Amino acid sequence: MKYTHKIVTIFISLFFVFSCSDLEEDTSGILSLDNLQTEGDLVAALTPLYKALQYTYSNPHFMRTNTYGSDDITTWWGGNKAPLRVFDQFNYGNGENADINWLDWDWVGHWRTIYYANSLIDGLKTSTAAESLVNSVEGEAKFLRAFAYFQLVREHGNMPIILDGMIPTGNEQRATVLENYKHIEADLLFAEANLAAPGSTPNVGRASSAAAKTLLADLYLTWAGWPVKDDTKYASAASKSKEVIDMNYHELLPIADLWLMENANSKESVFSVQFSSSEDQRNGHPAAFSFHMARGWSDCYPELQFFSDFPDGARKDATFVTDIPNRGFANGQIITKDPATIPWEESERFHPMYKKYTLSEDLTVVGRSMGYRPVEIYRYAEVLLIYAEAKAASGTTDASALDALNQVKRRAAGLDPFTPDASIDASSATVIDIVDEKGWELAGEHKRWFDLIRTERLEEAASNRDPNEHVVLINQPTKANYIAPIPAEAIATSNLVQNPSGFKIQ
Repeated sequence: MKYTHKIVTIFISLFFVFSCSDLEEDTSGILSLDNLQTEGDLVAALTPLYKALQYTYSNPHFMRTNTYGSDDITTWWGGNKAPLRVFDQFNYGNGENADINWLDWDWVGHWRTIYYANSLIDGLKTSTAAESLVNSVEGEAKFLRAFAYFQLVREHGNMPIILDGMIPTGNEQRATVLENYKHIEADLLFAEANLAAPGSTPNVGRASSAAAKTLLADLYLTWAGWPVKDDTKYASAASKSKEVIDMNYHELLPIADLWLMENANSKESVFSVQFSSSEDQRNGHPAAFSFHMARGWSDCYPELQFFSDFPDGARKDATFVTDIPNRGFANGQIITKDPATIPWEESERFHPMYKKYTLSEDLTVVGRSMGYRPVEIYRYAEVLLIYAEAKAASGTTDASALDALNQVKRRAAGLDPFTPDASIDASSATVIDIVDEKGWELAGEHKRWFDLIRTERLEEAASNRDPNEHVVLINQPTKANYIAPIPAEAIATSNLVQNPSGFKIQ
């Protein structure tokens, strides 16, 4: 084996899958990690990690393929959406359909982040830069590595533990879910201790100590649920999310303004993936979440029952598009047809669309809806709801927990989060109440699936599916559908054991 003490800064042709062969690289932009001396060197070495995250999140339908079983999203019943329908219909669970298109998108993306992080962390051992700067950059690398591992474990189950700069041989074995949680926790504990406070990061979009604490709280909340079910971790989730609250930095924006382009990277954003119009780094969410008639791709839109159950009010208005844009393409530009909009019930997909991803769309770049707004990974609203849920689950609901919940509920009604309102405020709340509130608040944000899995409510959600959905279930989900298959190529080029046989909890 050999160390990967170099990192590709021109992000073109590096695709990682477990293999005993060397990595194929475009060597035109390689930065050595053996001699990191200045802050500029360290920032340059960090850049590929953030680029890897950006690339992974640039196409949401690819990235979310294995979580389409969530009740807040569905897809088109035609076109090229067959890979998405495999998971929307629960047509997997015994290792089948591991070779479908797009299943490997986030697998490759997250492993790419892990390998880049490993190389940088090893390179930092010989850096001559100031210790505080080295520790801060190592904290960012460990935060991003932890996030990548967290996503992989939640989606595909237990992963091999690869935390050094060695090129994998293909002989690595899967650890257990519990072992994965422990090394993710260790990375995040280091990150929270060494990252800058929110608002003090060197550049917009870089991880802060609040981001590390939030991810750590999310890890503990997951650890307390399925599959490990260590309910002592609820107290840890409450404690860590409260630390973020007590920083008194993050805040809730007015719900009508939340998804505007000008409010990107606001104080509600704890961590987000950045895109750039000046560098033409495009965010594909607007196209994925728009219908073809709106100049999108009809990849992702809300299930009918989820939309129907969603509480009326300002948040529902801010979340969904119910009058679907009616557009065409002529003379090299997107045009508006007559009528300009069509009610969702009469639209070509017979569903609403998600407004949170289309409100900031740019119709001037290509012939499709495109965007540059950052993609939110963690928002302050989620921090408040993690705290409220963790307190309820640990049996310690108090005024602070109810206030955290009620801040979100008031904002959802279009009210001041800090002004009590008897018509809105909850005087008590169960875990299910709070998880449902989280579902409404974070609708379409790649959160609902994970909440359904850790609370073991996937079967219940699927049983409530509207019979008018055009994508009809092939199977009712079981625990076998809680984790996705590992991509076939990764299995073929390694000694990894496919799910469900290779799935080990502890």
